[in-house]
Amino acid sequence: MTKYPISPEDRALFRDMMRDVTPLDQKTPPAIPLKSKLQHREPIKPKDYDLSDYYADPVQSDSILKYHRHGISPKQTQILKSGQLAWTAKLDLHGLRPDEAKDRLNHFLAYHLNNQHRWVLIIHGKGGRFGEAPVLKNLINHWLRQIPDVLAFHSALPKHGGAGAMYVLLRRVDNEEN
Repeated sequence: MTKYPISPEDRALFRDMMRDVTPLDQKTPPAIPLKSKLQHREPIKPKDYDLSDYYADPVQSDSILKYHRHGISPKQTQILKSGQLAWTAKLDLHGLRPDEAKDRLNHFLAYHLNNQHRWVLIIHGKGGRFGEAPVLKNLINHWLRQIPDVLAFHSALPKHGGAGAMYVLLRRVDNEEN
């Protein structure tokens, strides 16, 4: 017995409304889902971007870093600046030697390009102890500008690391590329 009994009028109304309805053919096989583009693409291997370690204009530890390639929309740069994005991964490099940081950055970018992640957070630290220019912050700033897969970046909000971290927009990788 149902919790709310159906009145004879409701039953008649339902039958009247369903009079012209025909059941679906149950013999039709279900649609086969299309395979994901990711299943057909060879994984991106870490690239040797041949990154220069020389930077001409050092930034200070509290400097706000920002960069975008030609063609990036003002909306995307505003999203980066405001931190209104759902970054999918973060890489913490602060405290590493430059050669270690370069290697980890290279592998991190390859992995997240493979997985179609576009927004990531990179933590480089503020550095610059004893009044010196922050080595790792300057290198990351310089390296990311050299990497064609990086479309834009901006220093993070204080809750995500402030001047010691940055939001990065990666390019979309097409199926035919690699």
